[in-house]
Amino acid sequence: MSSTKNRKVNERFYDYYKYFDEIVGELFGAEEDGVKRYLDKMKESYTEARDIIPEWDITYERLEHIRQRFMRLRDGDVAFEHFQGKDEDVVWMQVFQEKMDAKADPLAKYAKIDFSSKQGGHSFWDKVKAIFN
Repeated sequence: MSSTKNRKVNERFYDYYKYFDEIVGELFGAEEDGVKRYLDKMKESYTEARDIIPEWDITYERLEHIRQRFMRLRDGDVAFEHFQGKDEDVVWMQVFQEKMDAKADPLAKYAKIDFSSKQGGHSFWDKVKAIFN
């Protein structure tokens, strides 16, 4: 009985991930590996963005987690019946998709930031220098 439930949960996840990956890929004009491209873009912007956008690290970790889950199922590393996945991953992808539609996902927020106005004395070392000047 448990293996049947696991299979259904994993099939729902697998099917939705493929759809989600396509939606994310549309951001980059890619037909596949949209989630991987999103993660790569997050890596490129990691230094500046993670301190400004609170959900940056959490989003990155969750996207990485769901991508790894999909890859393990796709590659046959784990059987659909045996892997105890969670339906909450599908719900998370749906919520993330809504954030993307509303331009409220981390990369969209990052694109809106004007870093030129952030320059000029806001870093820790700039504050230390100001004390001694």
